[in-house]
Amino acid sequence: MALAVLVALTSVTACHPVRITPALRPGAHGPAVRDLQARLAQLHLFRHDPTGRYGTGTTRAVRTFQKEAGLSVTGAFAGADRSALRSRTRKPTHDELHHTGKIWDHGGN
Repeated sequence: MALAVLVALTSVTACHPVRITPALRPGAHGPAVRDLQARLAQLHLFRHDPTGRYGTGTTRAVRTFQKEAGLSVTGAFAGADRSALRSRTRKPTHDELHHTGKIWDHGGN
């Protein structure tokens, strides 16, 4: 019986490999960071155009999100953070991901 379960599990795993998404943290860069920034902007936590660079503004926004969502406040963006953010936002549009002009009025800041 145990062997049958193991074989079935192996077959499912081979057909649908588990994708483990690494944590994003300060210094990271690329499309995943741009997506994170656009989603944080939907919640009015990231008030800049997405750059794809995880700097101080992104860290600050992630920490605020973590606090408001009742998560551990680390500034790094990992599994539980990702699930919580995706449940509160929608997939960013092309314009949200690649906006070239300032999208927020900083009130002179």
